[in-house]
Amino acid sequence: MKELDFLLLRYLRERHPAASGEEREAFVQFLELPDPELVRYLLAGDVPDDPHLAALCRALLQSD
Repeated sequence: MKELDFLLLRYLRERHPAASGEEREAFVQFLELPDPELVRYLLAGDVPDDPHLAALCRALLQSD
């Protein structure tokens, strides 16, 4: 899905290089989720139960 690619690539370019080890681990864990869950969290506004993944979703959506 192009929308997901855009958000993930923008995060990788703009925020990932300076991210903490914990945030980088959350990113790897996040990428292992099935695509429908990624869509729910990044495009539909659902929030993951895991606080690390919830913080990562906020970071993904706030990258500029």
